[in-house]
Amino acid sequence: MATKKSSSGASKKGTSKKSAVKKAPAKTEAGQVEVSKGAAVKVSYIDTVYKFSEARRSDRIHRRKKVPKAPRGPEVIDLLPSAALSFEADVPEAALVEARGARAIPRDTISLVKNIQLNDLATADTASHVCEPSAAINGDVIFYTGNWFAAVSFDGGVNFKYIDPYKTFPDPRGMDFCCDQVVQYIQKIDLFVWLLQYTEDRFGKNVQRLAYATTANVRKGAWKFFDITPKSLGLGSRVWLDFPDLAVGQNNLYLTTNCFQGDTWQKGAVVRIDFKSFRTNTLTASKLLLDDFSLRVTQLCDTTAYFAAHRTTSSLRVYTWNETDAAPTFTDVTVASWSQQNFSSKTPDGKDWLQRADGRLTGATLRGNELWFAWGSAAGGANNRPNPFVQIARINAANMTLLQNINLWDPGFAICYAGLSTNTKNEVGASFTAGGGTRFPTHIVGILTNTQRQVTTFTSVRGPSDNKWGDYLTVRRNYPNDALFLATGYSLQSGSGMSDATPHFTIFGRSGDI
Repeated sequence: MATKKSSSGASKKGTSKKSAVKKAPAKTEAGQVEVSKGAAVKVSYIDTVYKFSEARRSDRIHRRKKVPKAPRGPEVIDLLPSAALSFEADVPEAALVEARGARAIPRDTISLVKNIQLNDLATADTASHVCEPSAAINGDVIFYTGNWFAAVSFDGGVNFKYIDPYKTFPDPRGMDFCCDQVVQYIQKIDLFVWLLQYTEDRFGKNVQRLAYATTANVRKGAWKFFDITPKSLGLGSRVWLDFPDLAVGQNNLYLTTNCFQGDTWQKGAVVRIDFKSFRTNTLTASKLLLDDFSLRVTQLCDTTAYFAAHRTTSSLRVYTWNETDAAPTFTDVTVASWSQQNFSSKTPDGKDWLQRADGRLTGATLRGNELWFAWGSAAGGANNRPNPFVQIARINAANMTLLQNINLWDPGFAICYAGLSTNTKNEVGASFTAGGGTRFPTHIVGILTNTQRQVTTFTSVRGPSDNKWGDYLTVRRNYPNDALFLATGYSLQSGSGMSDATPHFTIFGRSGDI
């Protein structure tokens, strides 16, 4: 059973409280995931125009679930408010080469090593306004997923082949592919992992499928997969698993998901999957079922997984789960107040691109002895921000004290959907979207540590006709040059419908690390 420690930062009067140790709630459940064997499948990569219409069928898209809101916490001030973001032009590689020849190397600016848009051949024209792009890389092999599509490149992103997630795998009984894909690369065991979410059957349950392949096998299309089911997690037969995420540790892969019954949220789940599962093709995993919504595990979390969720609008519950322990401990950490009222931001053509936004965590990473957790806030909060913004809690992992409240904000437009990761230089990279006021939705990458820098990748030419955006972006460590980052984003470059986004990937880093 987990143990609890409570830690408070500055309150409205700047006071703090002494930590106290208590037992965890009895509802915290830890145990083993039901053992299952991996299955093999040959994945087809399509390099010709592919007509696809099934993703637009309304019965294939699951209804929006009732998302629980964090209770309002006491007012907590921000003792060191962040300055508004400033943006700069990236430094092209050609300019870097020329500068190096002249011995004038701009080392701390950001360079976009690659900034490439996927075309309709790669996505079969199924990239929606809720695109949810994710990507992983090892050398010239890039695997890319969106809400309704997948694609792979074997030449570093010059060309992509389409993968139809609706037809690639055998359908579980009474289900078919839905959405919410996530991909990671595990360098330690040379493995791409690809998570797919399936629709509910007539009883209301679904599965999340975890496919895996080495780099060589990705090239061959030789994948294997496990299914994570509500039953394997010890849940009821009418539970829907939704909004998954993946994080890589030293010896384990971590999967998080929300668990709904009907439209109502029930539990948050964390699954710790031993790397040896992928070698033996037998799932070996531990589980946690928690009374916390939308848990996020820090990326690159080594031998201890840290994950968090909101307890209130001024408190995070942060869990510590060493890979040798059956159950975690947790600490409640006070953060500056944020708002979940009225997520709204109008683009120049009157579209409200944040209509479906909420305050759940979208980014988490470990930086040395620091935990970074990111989420979206509506306008207001401790600093009375004029537009929705991203708040980041920077926490000391050793004593679970708050080091800094970081805001990504601008007086003229909103910022949301921030993903986070850490490179081998121990710097935190970010991928997020900005829009509203005079700005159409714009993808931005940045480095948030040391000299903070932000660079625009692509800017939309219009707002979303259905007033939708999200629900997450990703940023990963780039391999083999792991001083760089791989980020995903998307924009609206043409068309007027609801499935005509243009996804892209960006490899970026400090100019001195190229």
